Amino acid sequence: MANLAQVALCTADLPRTIRTFVDVLGFLNAGGRPRWGEYASRVHELPTGDDTYVMMWWLVGRQEFVQIELFHHTSPAQRPRRPGWRPSDLGWVRFGVTVPDFDLTMRRLHGAGLTTMTSPVDVDGRRRVCVREPGADAIVEIMEEVGSHAPAPALAYVAASVSDLESARRYFGEVFGFPEIQADAIHKPEHEAMWGLDGARRACAVFRAGDVLLEVMHYETPRPKAPPADALLSDQGIMNVAIGHRDRAEMLDALAAAESLGASATTDPPPVAGATYLRISDRLSVELLLVPPDLDGAYGFSPQELAPPGSAFFPEVAAGLMARRDRE
Repeated sequence: MANLAQVALCTADLPRTIRTFVDVLGFLNAGGRPRWGEYASRVHELPTGDDTYVMMWWLVGRQEFVQIELFHHTSPAQRPRRPGWRPSDLGWVRFGVTVPDFDLTMRRLHGAGLTTMTSPVDVDGRRRVCVREPGADAIVEIMEEVGSHAPAPALAYVAASVSDLESARRYFGEVFGFPEIQADAIHKPEHEAMWGLDGARRACAVFRAGDVLLEVMHYETPRPKAPPADALLSDQGIMNVAIGHRDRAEMLDALAAAESLGASATTDPPPVAGATYLRISDRLSVELLLVPPDLDGAYGFSPQELAPPGSAFFPEVAAGLMARRDRE
């Protein structure tokens, strides 16, 4: 069965965004790699062709086959989020993470120089608050877990603003097979104030996409703006989400069903593992991701033990690495 496996962000400051998610929120590094050339350009629909250059990085919490993916594009140069953007505007607009120790997370947040958008609010006995992560300029909701002994955070939900809720229902419910649940499963209208939309009027559909929820909003007020005509996937903000598949036949079925509704794909489906990006209604970007379980490490779904930042500059670390090499 497919699940929502990833939320992808384009950040103007990759090291700072990694530090925020690791040191503040408690996610684990899962490695990364650079990408370049014509294939990277086609996947991301970029105009730079063979001169496309991008660095990618992965972060994981406690969920299996779920990750946060970070991109920093240098060619084309990443553009900042447009002035006046609001989280009611069309596209992927925010996401939420659950943390096992809310108070500790708040201390770390303030220690990192980050300011919440409002004071924490109580939702059904659990505190929540939003922060606008500066590298990606993305709204992240931090959600308290009560009575949980989980050692790590989790991706809780991802939200999109759309112009046609019924079209979104066809894609996420019928094509991708996610069951729709109660519309207030994550938020009620009064919670719009947490991300600066106090008094907003909207309709909502919520889908259970595996271990992550998908919240789709149609705003009446404030009236949503469409992305600029020249918008690129490499622009700062939330790029897309990935629907993860373990079975290629299921991925091909989802691709065919999406294309039958008018979706367009950037590349052919991968033969063994990899991704193709779709544009569905409102030109919302959705990735279909194929990763057999034995390739989880190669695709950033397994934590990696990395040297502490700056450790390579310490002589004792270098000496230890040399000694290990000699033993091997």
